[in-house]
Amino acid sequence: MDFYEKWLEYDYNPWILFDTNGKVVTLNQEAQFLLAEVTPHEIFELAVSYANRSYGFKTTMLDLEYGKYEFFGIMVGYEDNDAIAIRLYRKPPERIAEPHIHPLGHHNIYTLIDLAVSTASISRQNGFTTLLDPAFPDIRIDPEVFIQLLSQIFDCFEDSSEIKISLSLKTGETIRFEEKRYPIFRLSIQGDPKESCPIQRIKDLAHRMNGYISRKKDQLTLEAPLIM
Repeated sequence: MDFYEKWLEYDYNPWILFDTNGKVVTLNQEAQFLLAEVTPHEIFELAVSYANRSYGFKTTMLDLEYGKYEFFGIMVGYEDNDAIAIRLYRKPPERIAEPHIHPLGHHNIYTLIDLAVSTASISRQNGFTTLLDPAFPDIRIDPEVFIQLLSQIFDCFEDSSEIKISLSLKTGETIRFEEKRYPIFRLSIQGDPKESCPIQRIKDLAHRMNGYISRKKDQLTLEAPLIM
């Protein structure tokens, strides 16, 4: 690769080149990660929808979210009818300025999940399905914030015929607080969400747990450090 190809390959913003049928011709490293969260067809349709009416390049500012990836704009360009390219501009990641650890007590996460589920079940006709990694130790967590967070998420799925809950350890990734590295746990809630889901409130609660929320069409996922 020459210098410009390397620059594109390692760009922080995903870039994808499609042929006229929507097949990926080439893409950079960040785009490979993005396509683990969204289908190529959806990104191709996005490019076609926001392309210039005539040949050339067009930049559009809009908010997009695919899993944990958030974008504030796109640029679409094409010079003939054989190929079209799109570049998505990523929002800066939300960082926790002052991570807190010491005030947190140790709690059993299974007990907290059961409590949140039991409380939510009182007003629900349909049930919950859980798939929980059985090997989690007691962890340092704010139980009040954690239950508030789960309650808010469950409210987003109150009309769902079933809510699926899964808890697992995220492999290959850690987070660093106070000169120490901690593994990351992932708690996913899946179902049929309603449109009025208070996502910003949910994200704020996740931040209070040193974590963040990623969102898909049918799923909200909390990722946070496993602090023992």
